[in-house]
Amino acid sequence: MLPIAIHIINLPTNLESQVTHRYSANSFKLHRLPTPRPGQVLGLVGTNGIGKSTALKILSGKQKPNLGRYDNPPDWNETLQYFRGSELQNYLTKVVEDNLKAVVKPQYVDKLPQAIRGQVRSVEALLKQQSQMDNMQEMIDVLELGPVLQRDVEQLSGGELQRFAIAVACVQRADV
Repeated sequence: MLPIAIHIINLPTNLESQVTHRYSANSFKLHRLPTPRPGQVLGLVGTNGIGKSTALKILSGKQKPNLGRYDNPPDWNETLQYFRGSELQNYLTKVVEDNLKAVVKPQYVDKLPQAIRGQVRSVEALLKQQSQMDNMQEMIDVLELGPVLQRDVEQLSGGELQRFAIAVACVQRADV
């Protein structure tokens, strides 16, 4: 019997007491957060608008969860108290104390060429610039970037931009 590669968890659609983040009245609500664990891969898969990006922003420390109180957000102490006793409390404590470096691949890779205007622009130069580990050549090989290394990022197709963005994320030293 083969090991399970993907475990799908179906969450209830409305958990009023477990709102992690909300943007405004009668708008999107994120219920719960996935729990990153050391040495394990965490993937978020789903349709548009279910909170994948919001969850990643919170887990990477780019957004503070407001526990559904968009009009009166809690401070970090109250937020950490809310998650007390869970693995997320320890994780978010590290985020708050800036003891955790998270790298997230940009969602809209078509915006990358505009974001790097005025900088070194070849795929290879940008990978070297971001590289903090000894895995750059492995990422080039695995993601089949060899043929586009000398190309300007503006000349990459959508799929090539996706692979390039993945490589940039993978060559950076990070905890998450």
